Amino acid sequence: MSTLTFTPIENVGQVHTLNNEQMLAPNKQPDKSILYAMDEDTYEELVASWAYSCLKGRYVECYRIGGAGDHGIDILACRSESRDDCDIYQCKHYNAPVTASTILPEICKILYFAFIGTIPVPKKYFVLAPKGLNANFMDLYIKPDKLKAKVLETWDNYADRITQKKKILLSDELRTFIDGIDFSKFSCVSPDKFLEDLRDNKHLYHQYFGVRLSDIVRVKMDVPKEVEQSESTYVSHLLDAYSESGEIDGLQSVANSRFSDHFTRARKTFWIAESLRKISEDNSPGETDEFADFMEDMELHVADVYEEDYSSGLERNKDVIAEAKKYIPKASYIISGQIGAGEKIGVCYHLSNNNKLIWVKSKS
Repeated sequence: MSTLTFTPIENVGQVHTLNNEQMLAPNKQPDKSILYAMDEDTYEELVASWAYSCLKGRYVECYRIGGAGDHGIDILACRSESRDDCDIYQCKHYNAPVTASTILPEICKILYFAFIGTIPVPKKYFVLAPKGLNANFMDLYIKPDKLKAKVLETWDNYADRITQKKKILLSDELRTFIDGIDFSKFSCVSPDKFLEDLRDNKHLYHQYFGVRLSDIVRVKMDVPKEVEQSESTYVSHLLDAYSESGEIDGLQSVANSRFSDHFTRARKTFWIAESLRKISEDNSPGETDEFADFMEDMELHVADVYEEDYSSGLERNKDVIAEAKKYIPKASYIISGQIGAGEKIGVCYHLSNNNKLIWVKSKS
């Protein structure tokens, strides 16, 4: 396989993704219309990204193939550490369903280069095309014995399309090799299955198809009756602020103190912001984390107020919260339409939970 280059798909740049304005633009076209309108480079990039993001659990590594002719391979997906234990994915972006005259030469390529040992015999060979396979060809393609017979019958018709260097006619040795191949390995991924996989992976889907805000489901998160371990840090910072008054002695005494309503609001908004974090986790495009960006923006927004001198931690808390309410979310966020007062206050408690906002500062 020396004439091929193997680039791990996670190292292949995504240059055809939508920008934030395009992702959030209204009046989206149906998914299939967007898929049909893609150019060939964008489609191949999308298929490569799909293989990496949606199939990675099935494979040890996925490679995008380059070099002096791809030998009928766009993506090599390895089932184990060995590249010989692999599946092959070939994408064809056409304005109509793909026909036999397009795919049969690709099958001939795979078989020939496997015959001479340039590439492994794949466990599976998948074709992907936006409009699928032509009905007549599909009827042939799903019948292994008939497909093998058709390849052998028509081989010499495609002999000059296998390699640019010479015409590859069907020799007796090559025929014997092909006769020993199980043609049930040749399969396809339907456009509907491809789109279903992409919709299940919003991080990738939004980058190429845009955001349909109506599809983003926010799950309400009820405030747990007891303080959970995940919120213990911001709660401890609040208890330090309350304790300065000398009126409370630990968490259990807060409920019967004048701080009860303040504490209840703090926990409510923390969990409101936690539900926003889940939206970000499920829907942020690519490798971005919009909630983390929101936290960073808020930390900078309240920094000057937070760093003022205060006579008590509770005063610092209340001024920071008042300033946080003035924050205007970035319009480019997918989550921006979900950010209200509760989220702005709650993200401050998430920052406190990360020890970024500590209400009672050390005197040292």
